[in-house]
Amino acid sequence: MMVLYILLAIVYGISWVLQVVVSQIFFDRISFMIEGEMEVITILKALIVMGITYIFAQFMNGVFNYYGQISNMKLGKEIDNLFFKRVDHLAPIEYEDTKRLDDIHKAESGSKGLFWVSTTILDIIFFYGTYFLFMSGYLYTFNPILGFCIVIIFIPCIFSKLINSVFFRNLEEESAPIKRKVEYYKLCMVDKEFYKETRILGATAFFKRLYIQGLKKLNHLKMNTQLKKSISDFMINIVTVFSYGVVLYMLFLSVMNQQVTVGAFAAILTNLGRIYNLMDEVISERFGWASENIASVENFLNFIQEDEKQKKQDMPKEFDIRLKHIGFTYPMSKKEALSDISLTLYQGQTVALVGENGSGKTTLCRVLMGLYQPDKGEIFYGDHLLSTLELMNISAVFQKYCRYKMTVSENIQLGEFWKKTDEKELKGICKDVGIHLEQEHFTNGIYTMLGREFDGIELSGGQWQRIAIARGLFKNSNMIILDEPTAAIDPLEETRLYQDFAKICKNKTAVIVTHRLASARIADRVIVMKEGKVIQDGSHEQLISVEGEYKKMYEEQKKWYVNDRNI
Repeated sequence: MMVLYILLAIVYGISWVLQVVVSQIFFDRISFMIEGEMEVITILKALIVMGITYIFAQFMNGVFNYYGQISNMKLGKEIDNLFFKRVDHLAPIEYEDTKRLDDIHKAESGSKGLFWVSTTILDIIFFYGTYFLFMSGYLYTFNPILGFCIVIIFIPCIFSKLINSVFFRNLEEESAPIKRKVEYYKLCMVDKEFYKETRILGATAFFKRLYIQGLKKLNHLKMNTQLKKSISDFMINIVTVFSYGVVLYMLFLSVMNQQVTVGAFAAILTNLGRIYNLMDEVISERFGWASENIASVENFLNFIQEDEKQKKQDMPKEFDIRLKHIGFTYPMSKKEALSDISLTLYQGQTVALVGENGSGKTTLCRVLMGLYQPDKGEIFYGDHLLSTLELMNISAVFQKYCRYKMTVSENIQLGEFWKKTDEKELKGICKDVGIHLEQEHFTNGIYTMLGREFDGIELSGGQWQRIAIARGLFKNSNMIILDEPTAAIDPLEETRLYQDFAKICKNKTAVIVTHRLASARIADRVIVMKEGKVIQDGSHEQLISVEGEYKKMYEEQKKWYVNDRNI
């Protein structure tokens, strides 16, 4: 597509040069006719040729611009695909790093301008370049100095735009973190996720103030950059206008010295304004715009060209998981979230992770799944280092689950979307997790659209949570991690769900993170965490029979439950 784009740009540029040449021929023939050296029919032929040439130039203008729009739409999909593919290979821990978030934001912003910056550069080289090259050669045949002047007078402009590109590269670096904050403050005011709570809190004015403060900072940075650019452009424009006058004067002298025919003089004079306007357009507008945005595009190119990790091996079918002296610290933090953890999770075992908030349970799950790479120690799946494996056979349900605005069926099958829909299997999983498809609001059963954004139904928090649980259970996996997925479900219902989990997860390695210790009883083993360390490890019966953190937590929670047969 780009090769065809270049060919069209060259033909389009030549079409403009032809207008000057046929204009010269036409004016020369009029001059000859006045002197009685040429017939009217010859002038009419020249006029017809000139008309055809002008029509052809306008035709090429339409084709060239239309093809540019088509190319933008088609190549835009490929550019987005490159970005999505690169993001898909990012390590989740990178989203915990502020600087890395800035890099991702800058790359996303740059992806939007890649096509237009690229085609602007191609236009400058192949359209404007072709036009000016031929025009310089054309003028050179009359007066060599004229040919060189057309090009030379705009060299300072190019130099100016290169300087401007440095200004805007610095602007891009300084403004990226501020842009992210401004966009976030805007979401806090208008996005569905935040809108209700922001209104109830009466915090709209607060976020509006932060939003405006951020905009002022952005505008200040942009204003300073634009001021530098304007001063640079003003100085260069003075040089350009002066040079334009010099070219006009030299053209006048060439006519007086009979170096240029009357027809050529008329053609050049008629098109000299166009030449100047085109040069001003290419330098001040096209090249100027490209110089302002090229830094943003470079961020995108650097992002997608980063070295990707080496290809990994497939997971073994069955494995024990061994953790040896694991330590982990989040980016931008000095405190260890996990400290010197050594333990083994056996194949087919159901393990409950318990502990107070901030004890490291969720972090340990993310390290176990390979989402986060430990800073210290090693993790083995069987005999294989975790870092060398492609973790495709792991399923997880998180406390902060996603509400995908799609059908019930699509929501549940996301982990294995390529499989043919098995209605019986899907309905069975829905029944297991307490999704009652026979209820009136599920008008189309498993094909009911969820979320009002696309004219679907809205579910309660507990119902959405059941959808997330069903999604995790549907995926065919060797290991499943349930990171407090039942927070919006009442304790009695949670206990029933976990009992069903124990049956569904039979022969699978299962890790359950929970605050409710009644649910931990279904596990073969309970691991108690505190301040990033494992402080107790054993069965429920073993841990309840000794003084320690688990027994203390269990006794404190007893009073929460009334008429619970399981306690």
